[in-house]
Amino acid sequence: MLTANTLTEDLILPKTNEDFHRGENAVLTILSTQTADGETDRSELNTTASYQYAADETKIIYTELDEAGNENGETIITVLKNDLVTIQKTGFAEAVMILERGKTHPVKYSTMLGTMEMLLCALEINSVLGANGGRLLMRYLIDIGESYTAQNTIDLRISLRSRR
Repeated sequence: MLTANTLTEDLILPKTNEDFHRGENAVLTILSTQTADGETDRSELNTTASYQYAADETKIIYTELDEAGNENGETIITVLKNDLVTIQKTGFAEAVMILERGKTHPVKYSTMLGTMEMLLCALEINSVLGANGGRLLMRYLIDIGESYTAQNTIDLRISLRSRR
């Protein structure tokens, strides 16, 4: 199983109570790894998020900026069961991605530069989420025709934060 370094919540500066009014009740850390053509790229995102837990459906909603830091985008991750996750992106990137263990799903991923069509095949989905947060690990293949194939791993850790 893939592992990542343990991160602590104190790496993230607390935001104001205004965040709670927008529903941002959690601290989110996403460690992403992409391996293609023998090279591995890693990135990390630390942010606040809205976390809505229920036994049959859990939602994680967060906002991020594009690479230039100019435009906002929203991502909604929905965990329906331990082998089915949807990721909906709006804003600077538009896509609805379905990750279902052992199945391949098509995706149209649109940005200002154009639209790419790709296939996603989930190799592993491991969800250990509860009322106070938890962890979601997704490992999947991306296939963009004959031009590009990669393996992605997203290690998402979320915890409720206290009101300050």
